[in-house]
Amino acid sequence: MRAFFSMVGANLKMQARNRTALFWLLVFPALFILLFGFLFSDDSGLTATAGVVNGGSSPLAARMTEAMERSSFFEVERSRDREAGIQRLREGELDAVLVFPERVAPGEPLRVEAYVDRSKLSTSQAVSAAIQQIADRFNRGPQQGPELVSVSTRGVQGRELGYTIDYLAPGFVAMSIMQNGVLGLATAFVVLRERGVLRRIRVTPFPLVGFIGARIVSNLIVVLCQVAILLGMARALFGLHVGGDVASVVAGVAVFSILGALAFLGIGFFVAGISSKVESANTLGNLITFPMLFLAGIFFPITQAPNWMQDVARALPLSYLADGLRQAMVYGTSISHLWTDVAALLATALVGFLLAVRFFRWEPGA
Repeated sequence: MRAFFSMVGANLKMQARNRTALFWLLVFPALFILLFGFLFSDDSGLTATAGVVNGGSSPLAARMTEAMERSSFFEVERSRDREAGIQRLREGELDAVLVFPERVAPGEPLRVEAYVDRSKLSTSQAVSAAIQQIADRFNRGPQQGPELVSVSTRGVQGRELGYTIDYLAPGFVAMSIMQNGVLGLATAFVVLRERGVLRRIRVTPFPLVGFIGARIVSNLIVVLCQVAILLGMARALFGLHVGGDVASVVAGVAVFSILGALAFLGIGFFVAGISSKVESANTLGNLITFPMLFLAGIFFPITQAPNWMQDVARALPLSYLADGLRQAMVYGTSISHLWTDVAALLATALVGFLLAVRFFRWEPGA
């Protein structure tokens, strides 16, 4: 056991001394948070004027309308005329229009139509993300069950507006966990193999399982520190919203950080196994991670995307990590209500490590 902890300490020292890895691990996502935080800070006083049609047509519609009225982001104007509201949106007098159905059949979800200006990206991102956040509070309430609110977004015309750090910060943290697990580990492991470190470990009494385990434990420690620093910075500088009590939020974020790290470490070990050189590991790692940055809901809600793109996003582990972190922190949702995200990350980790074992190599080109 002493040898195992010595190996963990050695791995931590190597990662701390690797300035390039530290940049991509901590500085790069921190720059994203600072940039978007200063540009789209909640403290900027920006608001969106939303016209709400049939806001009192059902108890659930009334509760959702009241939630929007309590939000500091929305200024709500109630109306019963759908066409008049959309016309005001086209003329730039409103930033969004929400149309609730006049009647809702028992057992059916509340189907809400949201109209925004899709030609101005920041408007659609800001308003759609805020509306979806409010809808999620009903869909992911204390009593998890069938979907209560379904929001569909359509594009017309509106005024440009930024989107909040509440949506972006957990996504950037998920992005950094992915890059650390896939790119950071894969390239480091290939370097160890090229330099003959794995060959030397093979002939020592120290078992391979212990060596891999020490690497995983050291990465998990780094990830937890990384998440604490990034989210703490977003909270201190830009008022990142925290839902629920602190203990449950910390537990939820920690669980999803560990699950996400394991999932992407599994992929990273697999990439290292099938890559013969550092260049090929970087290329393959980027081929895996780069599409996820734009298809997994990191920069904008995937609910705005076409149906086929939403289907692709459901197959990407990064989308489940970002959603889990966002729900656990911003909404304070219990982990027991996020079993889909948990199961997806566990499945990714299992498949990744099984493939890593299958393609593991001690020697370069072996």
